[in-house]
Amino acid sequence: MKVLGKIRNGIDTLNEYIGKFAKYILLVILFCLMFEVIARYVFNSPTIWAQDICKQALVALGALGGGYALLYNQHVRVDVFYGSWSDKTRAIVDICTCSLYMLFLVLMVYQTTISCIDSWTFGERMPTVFAPPLYYIKTVIPIGALLLLLQAISKLIHDIQTVVTGKSEGLKHLD
Repeated sequence: MKVLGKIRNGIDTLNEYIGKFAKYILLVILFCLMFEVIARYVFNSPTIWAQDICKQALVALGALGGGYALLYNQHVRVDVFYGSWSDKTRAIVDICTCSLYMLFLVLMVYQTTISCIDSWTFGERMPTVFAPPLYYIKTVIPIGALLLLLQAISKLIHDIQTVVTGKSEGLKHLD
């Protein structure tokens, strides 16, 4: 169990750092949108790049933030029954549903990696006037999916520990 705990702590730490880094992507989006609004409405000179950069930054934020959200148990779920169950019952249900979730994530990592390789091979660009390269952002997507998969493995380890010990320890909470 100590080895599983160390693996879990390593995954949690990785997603913690990536999540803290990803929040700065919001500043990029904020800067681009403010610049665009000022350029458009104050100087009557809209940019050709702000919208493209914002779209790519938003994709990066969503991709890199998935593992961080799972780390803090912030993904959307229907808590009609789940919220009233004991920690052990929740862990058993999560273990049962985890296989589908992890299968989806493995397929997502695989398919987005293929799309990323194709994008780099063909030098794919956005179909806009600014036409920034898409291959950079398509590289972030499988990385984000892999981080989410790793965090799902960490959650599975936590759930197994909860079922074995009967108590839930170490779940992180946003304050």
